[in-house]
Amino acid sequence: MRIEDRIKRAGLELGFSHVGIAPVHDFEDYEREVLSRPDYAPFTSTEASLLRKIARTKTLNPDAQSVICATLGFSDIAYPGNLSASVARAYLSRTYTPPANAQHGAQIEAFARSLEEMGLSIDRNQFNIPQRLACAEAGVVTLGRNNFAYTPEDGSFNILVTFLTTSALDPDEPTWQCECPEDCNLCIGACPTHAIVAPRRLLMDRCILFNNQRFEPGAQDEIWEEMGLRIHGCDECQLACPRNHAALHAPKRQDVFLETLTREFDLEKVLELDEEYYETVVHPIMYNYIKDADIFRRNAAIALGNSGDPAHLPALRRALDATDREPVRKAIAWAIKRLEQGEQTEA
Repeated sequence: MRIEDRIKRAGLELGFSHVGIAPVHDFEDYEREVLSRPDYAPFTSTEASLLRKIARTKTLNPDAQSVICATLGFSDIAYPGNLSASVARAYLSRTYTPPANAQHGAQIEAFARSLEEMGLSIDRNQFNIPQRLACAEAGVVTLGRNNFAYTPEDGSFNILVTFLTTSALDPDEPTWQCECPEDCNLCIGACPTHAIVAPRRLLMDRCILFNNQRFEPGAQDEIWEEMGLRIHGCDECQLACPRNHAALHAPKRQDVFLETLTREFDLEKVLELDEEYYETVVHPIMYNYIKDADIFRRNAAIALGNSGDPAHLPALRRALDATDREPVRKAIAWAIKRLEQGEQTEA
């Protein structure tokens, strides 16, 4: 059996939905595009910035010859409503950058070990190549007008996994095409903060996930109302996409761990975040980007302000007295004012 076929069988056996191979090269068009976008400047301002580094895959990894690409779907889970209202499905599924001791981290590690046992030298770093472009070149995804990558089974609800290897493997046929209808702009219309301004054109600083991750840059108070209850990502453009209709309406399986968390998840407890609640409820589904607990507290304050429920006012007032960090105080004060105004309107 060819080594390429052995690679694909190993990945499929481990639960990946597609496995393909592409050659390694620099992505000059990608670098030119990100450099042309002023809102990406915080991430392209230096030669060592991440977006510029991943565009130079071959230059920075001269021994790499091929990239092995795989997809891991997460559309089949029944996501509890109170969790999916605040946390995007990619994070609830625990598939994106999973820890090595987590289920999907172990799955990715098992695939890496299988490749090494075949005699391949691989790089486990997932951030040394533009993954969506590489996976389209490897024939495992097609592209969407909302910037996501799609597979037939899971639509855009999939995670991409890539390994650079020094072995020169036979590449697969690319699937560069975008299969979205030319006249479809449902993803653009669905974006709560109007971050998608044209097909495949995202204003990063208006994206909810970008604003959820950090204090500065981002965290613009002019979009706080539109952020709703979301504290860790957003799925709206994917939920509106007709290419996801089949995946969204296919039979679902219960995730017992999420069913446990749905009984424990409470935005007031995220606002008042302590170490135990972080370790048991927040970190398992929101470990990806946020390392500062005050960002979680800020996000929870905004969500509570958008809840429309004045019953949260006592918790917000306690939180305001408990913190002296200005970005958090600003969000709490905004939430208190918003709920108080709602009370007055109802009266």
